[in-house]
Amino acid sequence: MKKKIVVFSNDSFYYQNNFLNYQNKNTQTIIDILNSKFNIHLISRKSFKKITGKKKIKQIEMNKIKLLIKDIKKNKDLRFLFISITPFNFIYFILLKIFLVQKKQIFVFLRSDGFKEYQIKFPILGYWVYYLMFKLFSLGSNFLSCSRHFLHYKKENKILLPSELDDFWFKKNKKIKLENKIKILYIGRFKKEKGYEELVDIFKKARKKINNFNLSLTLVGDDKKKKIKEENLKVIKYINNATKLRNLYDTHQIFVLPSYTEGFPQVILESLARKKPVIVFQEIKFLRKFYHEGLFVSKRNVISFTNTIRYIIKNYNNILKDISKIKLISKREYKKNLLLLIK
Repeated sequence: MKKKIVVFSNDSFYYQNNFLNYQNKNTQTIIDILNSKFNIHLISRKSFKKITGKKKIKQIEMNKIKLLIKDIKKNKDLRFLFISITPFNFIYFILLKIFLVQKKQIFVFLRSDGFKEYQIKFPILGYWVYYLMFKLFSLGSNFLSCSRHFLHYKKENKILLPSELDDFWFKKNKKIKLENKIKILYIGRFKKEKGYEELVDIFKKARKKINNFNLSLTLVGDDKKKKIKEENLKVIKYINNATKLRNLYDTHQIFVLPSYTEGFPQVILESLARKKPVIVFQEIKFLRKFYHEGLFVSKRNVISFTNTIRYIIKNYNNILKDISKIKLISKREYKKNLLLLIK
């Protein structure tokens, strides 16, 4: 008989006709993994609007607060997983503590640096609001994290590296030759902390030709298409089709991730699986320890960004050989590790 786990997420979901419609694919993957071994009660935000995608899942309970309280009272073997520290999740964490749920039953998966993220979103109070939530969570739960970098003063945690990579992503790459055009790709949300606005500004100021190669930039983001008028700059809506997404990687030569804060970004895993060099800015340079061969760090200015591109162009074939040697974590390994840690 399956045990039960309650998952708390700040993301939006709705459940209809045995399909779970989700906002964040990474969160959906966690639910999918847990569903193989647990009965799931999902507490999340609810939305009937068109969101990212859907996955067939049977026997999942959604947002039943009375049932949650009933289970807390009678089921001492119940597990609780909070996906990230947010005000939404914090309210339910306090509820668990009111009912004296033990620390050993509660897990928190830190997927990004919340301190930095809240500072960017709310410059004055952000750090201290997150600090309060982080402190209380640290006293009453077990942390799983994709990097010790996010834990600041709390060191006793378990490392959990997420991945969406399966055999589909490792199929033979379409070989791209450097002819006369370098296509640069960004995939991510159009949010302030993602740094996409600064990337656009830098690209506008940069020379559109380096070492006789013409540069172009493609931004792939939210459902609502951004309007940016600039030569050699294209904005397209988020792509939910895996084959089309993989083809997009294959038709570009360089991937750029301009975020101010990141965890263990799946777009980097996907880029390297498709043999694409990746440029990040200094705020997330800690990622170099995971991807030393394929990831390049630029300062957040035109000169440094241009020089980084120039270096990649000059050494492109050797960089691709180095990327081929990188051991990328798979979704299969992620599933095994997550279930082991929760169990």
